[in-house]
Amino acid sequence: MLQPNPTLYLKNIDWKVKKPLLRRALYSLFTRHGKVHEVIVLRREGLRGQAWIIFDDVQSAVAALQAEQGFTLFGKDLVIEFAKAPSDRISRRDGTYVPKAKRAKTDDKRADENEATTAATAVPAATSIPEAPPSKYLLADNLPQECNEMMLGMLFRQYAGFKEVRMPRPGLAFVEFEDEPHATIAKNGLNGFQITANDRLNLNYGKN
Repeated sequence: MLQPNPTLYLKNIDWKVKKPLLRRALYSLFTRHGKVHEVIVLRREGLRGQAWIIFDDVQSAVAALQAEQGFTLFGKDLVIEFAKAPSDRISRRDGTYVPKAKRAKTDDKRADENEATTAATAVPAATSIPEAPPSKYLLADNLPQECNEMMLGMLFRQYAGFKEVRMPRPGLAFVEFEDEPHATIAKNGLNGFQITANDRLNLNYGKN
């Protein structure tokens, strides 16, 4: 599963529908879930039946993916995924944009790095809570003020085995999964995830 981000990739669209009509239909469908910056519909060979929806934030994209997956549009059921990477427009806004030439070199370098090291450095060590033994509970600390149970639930329910999110106080949340393996998959996928423009998820195991 690709990491949640503000850009959605759509496929299985009837490419015979004219672009203006298709763009308006997609905008009307997805703008219900949040601010949509752009709807991209291409008709070039190899890209027919595909589209991209660029939301302003990841929470809107997550909500839209959940709600509209399988929606029948012009007689075909939409298949929706997160894009492989946020659009250049969003990356420029967040200050994470990398030109394509540099991006290729960076990807080659990262392929040789250890994934655990990358995840460990995603969040400053000074802000982390000492790691507990692996369990079916995840602990998210130092959460931004605007982060709530609904927002976290939209992120974590993308992973199998998710049960619930509890926030005993602002800035702290416990996420429960059915078992430790499911919790570990979610932890590996979302630790260090950019939850707002200035904040990343800091995930550790919680105590049983």
